Amino acid sequence: MSLLKQHFNSLFELPHRTLTLRYLAMSVVLILASQIAGIKDNLLGITAMVTGVCFLFYTLVHPWKGGRNYAIMAWICAGIIALTFAVVCSLSWLGFDKYLNGSVTMYIIFLICLPGIIVGILGAVLND
Repeated sequence: MSLLKQHFNSLFELPHRTLTLRYLAMSVVLILASQIAGIKDNLLGITAMVTGVCFLFYTLVHPWKGGRNYAIMAWICAGIIALTFAVVCSLSWLGFDKYLNGSVTMYIIFLICLPGIIVGILGAVLND
């Protein structure tokens, strides 16, 4: 069995099943509430969205035992932010500004990388 299959099977083993379902329910409720409240110029909606995505990240990684895995995840997400900025800067310097889309860049940074960094730092600090 591959490592990825083992990890996803461990999410639904008896010791982790209730936590996985609770975290998944909390993340779905927060994400839906943020969509109902709206995330455009609404701090409460944006906070609910980021918190919901953080819970979604933690739903998938909560069986990790060591803080080292969480720290690696935080560094990978920080690296993705750095690569995103490098690509944006390179495209703008080369004159390809018309191919840049600010909303896609912000979604990558704020809805994927920022929750990954938050969960990674909290997991690294609280699991060691």
